[in-house]
Amino acid sequence: QDNGFEQFIINYCNEKLQQIFILMTLKEEQEEYVREGIQWTPVEFFDNSIICNLIENSKGGILAMLDEECLRPGVVNEDTFLTKLNQLFATHKHYESKETQNARHVMDASLPPHCFRIHHYAGKVTYNVRGFIEKNNDLLFRDLSQAMWAARHTLLRSLFPEGDPQKVSLKLPPTAGCQFKSSVATLMKNLYSKNPNYIRCIKPNETKAPMLFTPELVLAQVRYLGLMENVRVRRAGYAFRQ
Repeated sequence: QDNGFEQFIINYCNEKLQQIFILMTLKEEQEEYVREGIQWTPVEFFDNSIICNLIENSKGGILAMLDEECLRPGVVNEDTFLTKLNQLFATHKHYESKETQNARHVMDASLPPHCFRIHHYAGKVTYNVRGFIEKNNDLLFRDLSQAMWAARHTLLRSLFPEGDPQKVSLKLPPTAGCQFKSSVATLMKNLYSKNPNYIRCIKPNETKAPMLFTPELVLAQVRYLGLMENVRVRRAGYAFRQ
């Protein structure tokens, strides 16, 4: 499948949702038991913060590098963007490209030269860099942001703070990736302040056929969603909260 900028952004959001699930149901739950002095055997789990940082780190994440390429003068294209990623994440265990594979003497015909691959919590996804810069530069102009702000809706104002007429106009409006990152941060802050309920949908088979259960597929989903660890924490801990 040819995954582009849009799918990259969607998967980033999914990664953040998984991160807050891990934080609230596995990490903080166990930390609370330890603080309360309850005898507890730690349940190990995969913390996907390393993947989130790979994407969103403000000083050296993929989105930051994309913005840097979009804004810098000179010759800028997807090839220069991919070259920058390869240099920055050459040794990152959740990033790979044809160049990093060659450096590690790995032969993989499934990864084209104009793509990079991220090892997400749910599995490996390959992204085609073609169109990344153009779509990230699809800027939301200030008058539209001001229209959203003028709606006087709390959520809209939190999503479009640059529409505030009291703020000094920026020379350059934020990029698409920057705005999405800001929106995701607002969503995560909102979820963290609440007591969310989680509904996990497990796909029983790849063909969407009724009455067909593929054990290997289901088991893989149970594992990468962290459900086994969650069950262990709930079984050993205190599931009921007043």
